[in-house]
Amino acid sequence: LGSQVGRFRPARRAPSLNPPSLAMGDATAFGFTVEWHDKQADLIREYQVTVFQPSKGSLEVAMFDVKTARSFLKRSEMPNLQLRDFRIGGVVTIHSRQLKVVGYKDARTEQALGVHHSGVCVLTVPSMFMQVGQLMERMETAGLRLARMRLVNCGGPVFAMQISGDNVENKWRSIQASLEPGCVQQIDNSELESYFDRSRFPCTAAFDNCSLCVVRPHAVREGGVGLVLKEIMASGLEVSAAEMLHLDRAHAMEFLEVYKGVLPCYADLVDGFCAGPLVALEVRSQTGVCEKLRDLCGPHDVDMARYLRPQSFRAKLGKDNAQNGVHSTDLEDDGEREVSYIFNTLCT
Repeated sequence: LGSQVGRFRPARRAPSLNPPSLAMGDATAFGFTVEWHDKQADLIREYQVTVFQPSKGSLEVAMFDVKTARSFLKRSEMPNLQLRDFRIGGVVTIHSRQLKVVGYKDARTEQALGVHHSGVCVLTVPSMFMQVGQLMERMETAGLRLARMRLVNCGGPVFAMQISGDNVENKWRSIQASLEPGCVQQIDNSELESYFDRSRFPCTAAFDNCSLCVVRPHAVREGGVGLVLKEIMASGLEVSAAEMLHLDRAHAMEFLEVYKGVLPCYADLVDGFCAGPLVALEVRSQTGVCEKLRDLCGPHDVDMARYLRPQSFRAKLGKDNAQNGVHSTDLEDDGEREVSYIFNTLCT
């Protein structure tokens, strides 16, 4: 945890075990129960998290250690978190700790956020494959976001997705009404789970003539997945595998190790890479796939991308050099290695 350790030292005074989920003058508070896997002790530790949503500005978070009945983290600003991230079953990162949200702490929080965090499960048909980027852009424009996503082979390439967001049912019905009949099916959650069964639907990655494209967590959260898929497919490149996953810090550090000592923002790169779910894509072409994908992504430096390549992914989705929208394989020789690490080592 490095320099973050001090932030997690228990405070001397213990607050109430049940901080209220109600309007608190300057902010509205919501309560959640989360779990953290302490790998060193091999224990699951439980915390209560209170999320404060101010009328203006970033979310603030406080944590309470259930076992010791003591404050674990004083109320602190978390600019990279959104209330939508605290969905049941999701993972949030607070000061490098990845916390699994396992429940609402009180009835009021559940009543207020249950609709917001509810999801719709959908399955595209193979004939919709080349238009899935446009479909995702419609969803993202409507304020909906991917909660889960995977590309599988089911009589052809199909995307299995869970979509979440405020008023998701009505918004999805509106989107579906604008599509060709039968091109996207709404399915129940149990059926969606079957498409994430790797024994039934193995990974579709080919592991040759390939490059890796990663839509970074901040760009996934801000609705950039549809743009990336649409532009990659429109360029003539093939998307042969796609998966949404959440890396832990150790895996993010291992994947990005080549940049250690090379990029001054390496630590921020790691933080951003494990800050939330990312979308990984295997991109293929018979020749020059890495160069073609890098051209779509644009320069690593966001300011340079905006000046030299204003239509590139990094110009459109980048915030700074650590959160520059997308990762793409730098060298042709590294394509298969990076794709294998994500789709063969982690997605198993």
